Formats: sequence, C-alpha cells, structure tokens
Amino acid sequence: MKKVIVIATWLISLGFLTQAQITADAEFRFNPVYSRGFRQPLYEGDKPGYFTMQRTRFIVNYNAPEDLKVEVVVQDRRFWGDQNERADVPNMAIFRAWAEKFFTPNLSLKLGRQGLIYDDQYLFGELNWGGTLAHDVALLKYESEAGKVHLGVAYNANRGELKREHYEYNMPKAMQFLWLHKELGALKSSIMMVNYGFETADTVVHFSQTIGTNTSYKVSKALTLKGIYYFQTGEDINSLDLSSYLLSAQALVKVSDNLSFNLGADISSGTAQSTLAEPENTVSNTFERHFGLLHAQFGLLDLFFVKPTNQGIKDFYIKSKIKADALSITNDVHAFASDKTLLHTTTGEEMDDFLGVENDLKVSYKFTSTFKATLGHSIMFGTNSLDQLFGGTPIKDCQYIYAVITAKPRLFESKN
Repeated sequence: MKKVIVIATWLISLGFLTQAQITADAEFRFNPVYSRGFRQPLYEGDKPGYFTMQRTRFIVNYNAPEDLKVEVVVQDRRFWGDQNERADVPNMAIFRAWAEKFFTPNLSLKLGRQGLIYDDQYLFGELNWGGTLAHDVALLKYESEAGKVHLGVAYNANRGELKREHYEYNMPKAMQFLWLHKELGALKSSIMMVNYGFETADTVVHFSQTIGTNTSYKVSKALTLKGIYYFQTGEDINSLDLSSYLLSAQALVKVSDNLSFNLGADISSGTAQSTLAEPENTVSNTFERHFGLLHAQFGLLDLFFVKPTNQGIKDFYIKSKIKADALSITNDVHAFASDKTLLHTTTGEEMDDFLGVENDLKVSYKFTSTFKATLGHSIMFGTNSLDQLFGGTPIKDCQYIYAVITAKPRLFESKN
C-alpha cells in the first residue's frame, strides 16, 4: 500500500508541475450470489452455494492533453471469509498500469498492463465482474476523423528468464493484432486480425489466426442492423488444424427513448463428436473466443464458455430494455442449441440439438452519480441434451440470484 501512496503522490505532484489533469477515484463493488447452477450445474445431492465477492479499486489518472496519459489501478479482490483469522495474506495487486505517449495529436504508443476492449467484445472484452483480466501489451494507435488503426504486440514470460522456459499461465505466449475502424455516416465497420500463440509443455507455440469484421448500419432512428463474422485458421493447442467461425446477426430496435429491443442470433461453430473420436482426424471446427466477454453474450449463467463446448453453440435471443430516469430493467430470453449434434454418453444415439431456454432478468437503480445497485435472476429450462453436454448425468434446474452494489466516489480532482 505504501507503493500505491507513493505513486499517487508522485502523479499528483507531477500534475501541479505540468498543469495536467489529475483524478483519484475509488470503487467498491459488493456482489452477493446465490447459486443453484451458476457456471456449473447442480446434480442430485448437491446443495446450492452462497458467497459474497468484494472488489475494491483505487484509480489514479494523469492526463496531459496531446502529451502523456497515465493510469494506475490497484485492486483487491476477495470473497468474504476467504482467509484464516488474523492471517496475513496479501491480496492487493496492480490491475492496470499503463502510460500512453502522444507523438502527434493522432499518433500514440500505449505501454503496460491494460484492458483490450474492441467492438461488441466477442474477441476482446473487459471482464468487469471478476475483474482480473489484464493484458501486458504494447499498443500503437493512430486515430483521426479518417479512421482508427490499432496495432498490438504481446510476448509473455513466467519471470525474468535467463534461458527458455515453458510458459505456465493461461495467457498467450505471443500475440499480435491489428484493428481497423471506419465510420461513413450511418455505416460503422471494423476489421480485426489476431495472431494468437498458445504454448504447450514442449515449449512449442501453436499459432491460430482470426480475421473478421464487425459492421453496423443505422437504417433509421428506430432501426440498426448489425453483422459480425470471424473466421479462424491455423492450429489449436492440440495441434489440430483450425477451420471455425463465429457469426452474429442482430436487429436493434428503438421503440422510444425508454424502450428498446435486440433480436439476434449468435453461432459459434463446433466439431462433431464423431469427428473428434476418429484417430485420424486432424481438423477442429471449434471456435475459440480468446478474451470474449462471458456475460454479454451467450447468457448470464455462463454455462457455455466457462466449460469448453467442443460442439459449438447457437444462441437465438430477444433482449429487451426499459429505462426511466434512474431505473433500468432488462430481460433477455435465449434459446440455445448445439451447433453439432450431441451423442448420448451411454448409448451413442444422436440427441436433439435443442439445449433449452434461459431467461435473464436484471433491475438496476442509480441512486446518485456515485452509487448504483443491481438485482438479477437467471434461470435455464434445460433439456436432456443439456445433460449430455455436461457429461450425461441429469442436472437440476440451473439458476442463480445476485446483487451488485457499486460505490464510485471521486477522492481528488485537480483544478487547472
């Protein structure tokens, strides 16, 4: 904590010397959860779980326009009761720590631990619930009215390696990506290209390549159409040749300032079980979402992308939102199906592709600019095919109830 105080004091002092804008914020997030199948199903004899997760952040930002931006976010993330009495267990860590230097008003280089958030976050998203995902990356950015170009490069190691070691963590050993974005009136379009290298125990880096587009067109004030397509090639971590895709088609309907809908379908391709069982098989059709959001797509229960789903997922949904001043209510209905046919774990017979219907209800109220509370409930009405997806044993109804209470006070703001 002493280091945090030293960093904050240095940034504030630098702000006074350079007339830069300095802000210091805190964020407290309390997240009690009652789980009867959140992220993993309950089976006969299992009891529901209950826990409270707390996340605390101290955030300092330094902004000297067209010169230098710096952000340091220190975070403590814990579950209530997760240590012994009087135990001295350090849990505070650097969540974000980056500096962005501007060479011109349009060209900058951003270095350090940062979040990567692009388009609808199917590939790169900010996992804000758990809040532990960080990328150590160098990001070269060019942004102007003509368009935006981002080039990112990352190379990870366990420590200061004096000789080559196997990379032990679940991040890529090496990664490069290029993001291009252009807006032309009602049309907005992005192209993303990612070269993702995952290392296996033999220190071989298996590279996969993802390329695709995220495009939206505002037909009118009431209707926006959106299409997203990514294709993957290269190798997966099992040395199989990748040939997979992710497809999303959406219609965003704004009935009024208070009522809106999103009707859509997301398809993440998969590999047939019969194909995986063939010894001579060399191809995988399972799309890997890398750092895509869990909650924003494929349901709030997170059933399909916490557990790897080799057979792929189809998600047909209607998302509705009602907003009135400080109150907002969202209700999402998902119909899930397997992209490739599932086989019964005992008989080997083909199962119906339909997995079930999930309903996600969330109510949020913003008391002030610094205090917000959310209450939510999600439930899955599953089928026998859903049982087979999770190993064959019949599961109980999957549902959970949660609350999120967030306080975000501003502690300091320099006056220039």
